[in-house]
Amino acid sequence: MPPRSRLVWLQIAEQQYRDLPEDLRRLVDRRIAALLENPTTDADAVHNARSDQWSVPLGDDGFLFYAVVRDPATLIILRVVSFV
Repeated sequence: MPPRSRLVWLQIAEQQYRDLPEDLRRLVDRRIAALLENPTTDADAVHNARSDQWSVPLGDDGFLFYAVVRDPATLIILRVVSFV
C-alpha cells in the first residue's frame, strides 16, 4: 500500500541527509516512513505554530524539521540537523 502522503525534500535537506552517517540515515528513513502515514500524531513531534513547522528528534543525534500540506497530503522535509 502506498504511503498516505507524498514526500518532497528541500535541496538543502537532501544534502544534509546525504552527509549523515549511514546509521543516522537509516533512523531518518524510519522516521520519515512513519511520518508519511500520519505526520502530525507522532508522540515526539513538536509543532511550532508561528512557523507552522514540525520537528522530531533523531534519538540524541539530531532533529528532522518538516512541514505538512493537507491537500494534497504532502510531507516536506525542510532540514536535517545532526549533532554527530
